[in-house]
Amino acid sequence: MDLTSKLADQPGAEPVPGVPDAWHWSRMIFSFDAAVARGRVLEMRVMGEYDPALARAVLNLARDRAEEVLGSERPLVALDGLACPGWGFDTVAAVGPEVHEYHGQEDAELHKATVALFPAWRQEFSGTETLAEARHQFDRGLQPTRLRRDPVPFLRMHYRNERTGSHSEGPERGLATLDVLQHELSLLPGSPGSHVEWENRLGAAFRAECGDELTVRGADGSRPTTGDALVALAEQSVLHPEESA
Repeated sequence: MDLTSKLADQPGAEPVPGVPDAWHWSRMIFSFDAAVARGRVLEMRVMGEYDPALARAVLNLARDRAEEVLGSERPLVALDGLACPGWGFDTVAAVGPEVHEYHGQEDAELHKATVALFPAWRQEFSGTETLAEARHQFDRGLQPTRLRRDPVPFLRMHYRNERTGSHSEGPERGLATLDVLQHELSLLPGSPGSHVEWENRLGAAFRAECGDELTVRGADGSRPTTGDALVALAEQSVLHPEESA
C-alpha cells in the first residue's frame, strides 16, 4: 500500500510546510494533518478551532520519535517534550488502530496503518493504561480532537459508601476524575463501613476508611484524618504525585 499516495489523494490535501511527507486537508468541521513515518501514518485530527503551528509541532515530535511509538506494546504512548507558543500542552499521545477508528469505515488498510496523535499533558497518563482504559480516554475521557480543553489528571479509584448506597463498578480501581474523588471523600465521614481508594499516575495508592474513626492509609502506613484533610490529600496526590509518592 502506497501510504504517500493515500494521503496526497485525500480531497483538498496540501503538503504541510516544514514536515516531510505530510499533508493537511479539511472536511466540514474537522482539520486533518498526517505524515508517513516508518511505513505508518501518524495522524492528528482537530474539531473546530485549529492551529497549524501546533499540528506541525505534534507531527514533528511524533516523527522524530516514531520508533518509541511504533516499537511499543502499550495501547497508549505518551511522548513528552511538546512545545508550541500559545499552548500549554507538553506531551503528544499516540494510540494505534486497536484504540482509534480513523479511516475504519472507508479504508480498512489505511485504518490498520494509522496511529492517531493528539496534544496532551503528561499528568494525564501513567504509562500503565490497559487497552480498555486507552479506549475510554481516547473516546471520551480526554477529548483528543479538541484543542480548548482542561487537563484531566490520571486517576484510578474504587469506592463504596454504605450511607448513600453509591459505589464503583467491579472489584478493581477504575478511571475517574479528581472532582468525583473529592466528592466521595467528602461523603465518607459519618458513614461506617465505607471506603474510598485511589491511585495516582505514579502508582501510589491511598485508602480512606470510615470506622470508629476516619483513617487513611498510604505508603507510610495508616493514620487518623479528617474529611477536609482527605480532600486536600486527594488534590495533592493527584495533581502533584511526585511530592506524594
